[in-house]
Amino acid sequence: MFEARNSNDKGDCGVGLNAQFDQSVPPIQWKRDNLGTDEREGVIYLGSAPNPGQYSSLYYTRLDQALMLWAIATAIIFFTAQFHAFDWHHQARAWSALSLVILAATSVRAWPWAVALQLRWVAYLWAGITLLGLGLTDYGVYRSVGPILLNLCPLWLGLCAVGYGITAVGMGSRALIGIVALHGLAIGGVKLWPAALFGITGAAIAGCLLLLAQLEWDHRASIPRAVTSK
Repeated sequence: MFEARNSNDKGDCGVGLNAQFDQSVPPIQWKRDNLGTDEREGVIYLGSAPNPGQYSSLYYTRLDQALMLWAIATAIIFFTAQFHAFDWHHQARAWSALSLVILAATSVRAWPWAVALQLRWVAYLWAGITLLGLGLTDYGVYRSVGPILLNLCPLWLGLCAVGYGITAVGMGSRALIGIVALHGLAIGGVKLWPAALFGITGAAIAGCLLLLAQLEWDHRASIPRAVTSK
């Protein structure tokens, strides 16, 4: 695990943005029972809770829970648009409201994780990307901007890819580089099969979120040794 480059810095931007790719750990694997002290708070278990200090693969950290909430919301939004389309203006209002509620809920859930692991910049980044996407979508709908309306799916896939790319570099995660590639493939997919563009987009975004929530990926390379060694 990598040390923070500036252990005396009270902020956390330098920690994440100076992370390097750790080749000694697999980019993604089954969850292990070695959670750091600061990751144990707020963990939810499926089935019976383990003995103190013991963990199974059936647990969800605060970060996992935030990812799951976004996966569910994304699936609802895009699969509804694919199979039960209704008025664009009604969709814009409904999905903007849902997205803002989920953004608030996930921010509250993930913020202690971001603070404990000195990764506040990740929370700020994704909140900004979400608000930017909502703003562009609503502007396109209410102003009837054709280029935006015709490219809503590539827009959201592209924004997510940019977010994952910045996070991958900042946190030193090879797994997130793979997620960026999957979003790129999905953009190609919506161009090839426009009749299923909302379904493809929802499957790509929600599927990647579920994957990251279910498995352990190499995000701990950005965590200071002082945190992980507690």
